[in-house]
This record gives sequence, C-alpha cells and structure tokens, in this order.
Amino acid sequence: MSADRRIRAFFDLADRGLKSAEVLFRDGQFEDAAYFSQQIVERVARALLTNAGVPFGTSHNLGQMASALPEGHPFKSRINGFDALSSAATKYRYPTASGWLPEGPDVESLRQTLDEAAALVREARAYVYGT
Repeated sequence: MSADRRIRAFFDLADRGLKSAEVLFRDGQFEDAAYFSQQIVERVARALLTNAGVPFGTSHNLGQMASALPEGHPFKSRINGFDALSSAATKYRYPTASGWLPEGPDVESLRQTLDEAAALVREARAYVYGT
C-alpha cells in the first residue's frame, strides 16, 4: 500500500471516529465517546507519522507518538497535548480488576476534547494536503 493511500485511510478513519464520538456523546455514552476521541487523535498522529516517514509500532500512547515525530514538526506539541487521553484507548473497554466499571470522563472536558480533536483532524489534513 502506498504511503499516500495509508495517510488518506487514517484521515478517513478519523472522520468516522468523529461522527461516532458525536453520536455517542449526544446519547450520553461518554465512556465510548472518550474511547473514540483517543482513536481520532491516534489516527491523525499515525497519518502525520506516515507522512513524515516515521515507522511506528502498535502502541496507543499519544505521547510516544508525539515524541516520535521529528523535532520541529508543527503538530508535535499538539499531539502531545492529548497524551492524557491515551488511557481512553483501553480504560473504558474493560472492567477494573475488582470487577467495577471505570468512572466515566468529565463531560465538559470531553466536550472540549472532541472539539479540539475535530480541529486537529481539519488542520492536520490541511497541513498534509495543503488545502
């Protein structure tokens, strides 16, 4: 698969994630919306890493992805700013070791995160494709 096709696919998946997260948020399924928020940013980070020619493994850690971007990359600090969201990749998908469901995210913060993730998708796509 060409790098360009892979980058486009990551952005397409980020767009799907945005739609899903918004539906889930409106439905009050905040834990699932948080999971999709993490996935949105991860997909953008992977698009940017691929665009920069940086191979990256299977980690879901956004801080690690940001660190892997080249020095001076215009989205390095922005992706790193979402690092606290990294745990949402798995946190809300499984019960705790004692069998409890994890406490959900702060709704106001999640709303802000979704808005910031949507802006990230738009701006990263414009950066990659010059649109």
